Parts: sequence; structure tokens; C-alpha cells
Amino acid sequence: MRGSCNYSRRGRMTGVLLILLAVPALAEKVGTVTFLLGAAGDIQIQSAGKTAWTPAKLKGSVMDGDLIQTRVESRCEITLTDGTVIRIGENSSFHFVDVNLKTRVRTLRAELPAGDAWINAANAKPGQKEFQLKAPTAVCAIRGTIYRVAADSTTTCKVYDGQVSVGPLSAWSVKMPRSPQGGAPQQVPGPTQVPGPYQVTLEEWQQIVRGQQIVVRQDGKFAKSAFDEKADAANEWVKWNKQQDAKAKP
Repeated sequence: MRGSCNYSRRGRMTGVLLILLAVPALAEKVGTVTFLLGAAGDIQIQSAGKTAWTPAKLKGSVMDGDLIQTRVESRCEITLTDGTVIRIGENSSFHFVDVNLKTRVRTLRAELPAGDAWINAANAKPGQKEFQLKAPTAVCAIRGTIYRVAADSTTTCKVYDGQVSVGPLSAWSVKMPRSPQGGAPQQVPGPTQVPGPYQVTLEEWQQIVRGQQIVVRQDGKFAKSAFDEKADAANEWVKWNKQQDAKAKP
């Protein structure tokens, strides 16, 4: 009888252990929805491991692993817990793949499979961060800057403040190149001269700074150049984002 009782107790303990192992870890909150534009249901969120979509709500929590989709004439703004602002344009998908904003070096890995995203990390709390945004043909990596990415059959990245490193898809999850820490300001080199557009394949990190853009095609070839900031400012998406940034300045 005693042996039978012990066996039963061990069986119950094993069953409890299996149940605990089967329960997935709770996702961490990474940010809050701070702006919504569009009809009800035009902005949807799918949580990690789920198949159902739920409408985004103003002041609602955004969790690690969330996938956000917007429809035509809709957009949303997400403020991360460290102060970084991400705005997602219409007909776009944005996926928070792996985010950890609580460690000494804050990390964010996200994907933009299609559409437009505006990232403003200029007002984020100080400290080291490794942020990577994967688009269909390239990876954009930043620390503290303002830039936007447009993703369709190509990837276009434009910088409005600071600097961005853009690398090939093979650089996904690989640490971005470090810039010097502390000391006097460093001179940032201008765009690499490419002998004709799209003649060179993107195989290593390329740095672009304010007023510069890079376009990467599906075949990996890229063109880096300055863009007309005055003409660009007339774009409705750009104009709106700059207005929102101005409101958020401390």
C-alpha cells in the first residue's frame, strides 16, 4: 500500500510538472498604443502564438511578439516603455519579434514585411540600445535617431536625424557595428560613391545620415544618395510625422 501511495504521489507531481512546462511564459509589455486613426477594426493586433485578431485600442498594451496590421487610410502610434516612438502607416504590417527593454543594453528586433514605419528614438531614455528593423530586402539598425522605412518589393530607408546602419538580410540578429562612445563628436563619412545606381550588392553595413537615403532591391543591389528634403517634406505621411514629433518634444 505504501509503495502504491508513493507511486500515486509521484504520478501527481509528474502531472503537475508537465502542466507547468506546457504553460508558455507570459509575454512582456513593450509599449502602449498612443494614437489611432481609422475606422473601428482597421487596426488589428495578433498576439504571439494566437490565430485570432483583436482590434487595437487607444492606451492598450503592446506585448512582445505582437503583430500589428493596418488597413487603408489608417495608422497608429506605439510608444515603447523606453520612450521610443514607432508609427505605422496604412496597409502595413509590423511585428515585434523579440524585445527586451529592461536589460542594460536594450534590444529590439522587429519586422516590417510591408508598408511604412516611422521610428523616433531621439527622445528615448539614455543608454545603450541595439534596435534592428528587418524589411523585405535589408536590415536597418539604429541607436538614437529619426528615420522612416518603406517596404514593398524594395526597401527604402530615409534618415531625418542621427544615423542608421543598413545591412543585408544575412545581418539579421547579428550585432550592428558600434560607433565610438564618449569623447568629441566624430565626423561621419558621406555616402559611398556607387558607379551607377544598383551596381553594387549590399554585403556589409552601410551608414547613412541625415538627408540621405538608401534603396535596396530584391537582388540585393543598392543605391545610396542624398534626397530632396524640401520635396520630401511635402509628403503627407512625412508632414504628419514631423508634426507629431514636434508635439512630443520635451
